[in-house]
Amino acid sequence: MALCTADSHCTGEGDYENAAAALLSPLHQSTTPTAIRAAAARRRNTLHDMHVYLRRLGLDLNGDTPEITDSGDHTIPSLILHVTGTKGKGSTLSLCESILRNAHGLNTGMFTSPHLVSIRERIRINGVPVSREVFGRVYWTVRRRLERHLQGDNDAQAGAENEAVSGGGTTTTLPPLPVLPGYFRMLTLMALYTFCHYQHSKIDVILLEVGMGGRYDATNVFEPYPLTKAHSRTSPQRVLVRGITLIDYDHTRVLGSTLTQIAWEKGGICVRGKLENIGMDDGDYDMFVEGYAASKERQKHQSNSHKESSEVQSSSVVFASGKNTPEVLSVLRETSSMNDCQLQIVHDSSLESFPGIGLQGDHQRSNAALALAMCQYAAEKNLKLLLSTSEEKIRDALARTSWPGRCHTVPLACLSSDNAETGRRGCKPSINLRCDGAHTPISIRACIEWFRKVSTSNSSSTYEKVRRVLVFNCSHERNPLPLLFSLYHSNLFDWVYFCRADFERPSAVPKRLEDGWLREPLTVEGASGGVAVTFASMCAELETFALRNPAGGYDILPLDPLEISAKISWQHTLSRLWKVFDYYQRYCVVANSMSQALSNVTAADLSSHGLTVKEAISEIKKSETLSATNDMLVEVCVTGSLYLVGSALEAAGWEECEALGTIC
Repeated sequence: MALCTADSHCTGEGDYENAAAALLSPLHQSTTPTAIRAAAARRRNTLHDMHVYLRRLGLDLNGDTPEITDSGDHTIPSLILHVTGTKGKGSTLSLCESILRNAHGLNTGMFTSPHLVSIRERIRINGVPVSREVFGRVYWTVRRRLERHLQGDNDAQAGAENEAVSGGGTTTTLPPLPVLPGYFRMLTLMALYTFCHYQHSKIDVILLEVGMGGRYDATNVFEPYPLTKAHSRTSPQRVLVRGITLIDYDHTRVLGSTLTQIAWEKGGICVRGKLENIGMDDGDYDMFVEGYAASKERQKHQSNSHKESSEVQSSSVVFASGKNTPEVLSVLRETSSMNDCQLQIVHDSSLESFPGIGLQGDHQRSNAALALAMCQYAAEKNLKLLLSTSEEKIRDALARTSWPGRCHTVPLACLSSDNAETGRRGCKPSINLRCDGAHTPISIRACIEWFRKVSTSNSSSTYEKVRRVLVFNCSHERNPLPLLFSLYHSNLFDWVYFCRADFERPSAVPKRLEDGWLREPLTVEGASGGVAVTFASMCAELETFALRNPAGGYDILPLDPLEISAKISWQHTLSRLWKVFDYYQRYCVVANSMSQALSNVTAADLSSHGLTVKEAISEIKKSETLSATNDMLVEVCVTGSLYLVGSALEAAGWEECEALGTIC
């Protein structure tokens, strides 16, 4: 494989390792308070910054960079799929990718995040990660082109790049634009560069998953159509298909504390004329609410026929999952309308003709319905694409879809067969890793139902005993209480490990509980009599119980959880939270419903903390080996974090193949 960029040289395995290390270094990571503040200050200027970086790379995605005239060494695909949301973004894109590749015969380039085992997983060609060689070559090619702008002849241009123009024409001075972009921006640039320069198979369609939010995300760089007539004459007609999956609470420090605020950020992928309408002073959610109220008032004076005709005349479409709340859909509908875009709500009923989906979990049906709607729209815009497939091919493509780390099962070990001569019993797994990167309350509940289903089906008739183990971790920036509360009240697990992942996203936030989390209501259907409780109220009731029963030995109770969590590891904190749930259930729920006193009963210590995932799996294997003669099946649920799932898959020796081809 030869690299044909004029400003690069042949690279190899070592350059991939160096590239991966550089991406995790201060070159691309904000590791100091000053660097973190500087990066945060430029968040709203992301699209302008990306425009600068793309110009330096010679990529004119929308025909709005006249100085870029030579595009002979690359081709920009004319079909773009862009997906945002909170849950199911990657799953939806993987379903789209499978349909477009397997049913329509297109060559696909897909960019997703985060990765599980290898950073190369973020950039995929025809469903599989790019090779180590290609990843390394792309990194160094992109980096060298960007570093050219350290030269003095670019100083005048640099000053303009550090000024953000507001809607009113005023300017805001920003921290200097880094020569090398931050981690996610760099990976986005690498993906776009790869898709536009890939050889072996020319890329027909780009599929992009939003990293965070949407409005100010580095992936939000494509317009629904070329912006200049000159560009449209030299490029095929642009088809931009946008999808919004289920919106839930996540990244609330950045996106907002309400679902409607988060929906406004996500709906930013609908904006047209992005460089003119998205920036430092493009307004905020409060200004949107004011405009929304005014819009609703205007609609009162419009006839239904007028409103319907205006919707039909919308120049583009965005698809949204019907699983979203009415409030979220209302915000998305208004955001779309403001940008001459029609919102189409997609329901699971549209999937009735396609019963089989390769992705496990009932919740994947809504993702599949959204993917199907997006791909059908893309086909309708391209007659050749529409005629190249059939319902049978689409059905097969949905059934063949796979997406690592989401409702993903990996058998860890095998028991030997009963009959060595015939092997009639065969090799059956004694340990199953059930991995799902769920990390919000809604997705954790879906994970629980999936794990309950797969860990109980046929196990009782095949094995004498089934043991269920939870391996859990979540980001310290996320409230762990509703996640753990649901997992605890699932009554599924015999043992719990709170493990640290091998890798986690750098964060300036201290690893401790927050006061507001302790007062958020926790409710699980059928638990605590169906009455919402808070962690703070649990601790208060337990303290009262302990005072009434001084001989019970309740010294492990975190009577001041905020103070204690600041002194111990995050995994130790999670372990203590679990124990509080256990004590509360035993002493304040069960005891209060029974006439006999339970003060002499102690909660069993059924959790461990501080181990790596690899160490926890090793410990599980040892316990399984001791019980092998009893024909035991161990079902291990790994959840709470995709980083944790990645560590588990790596510990299990799981890996993917890599794509063929190179770049030019």
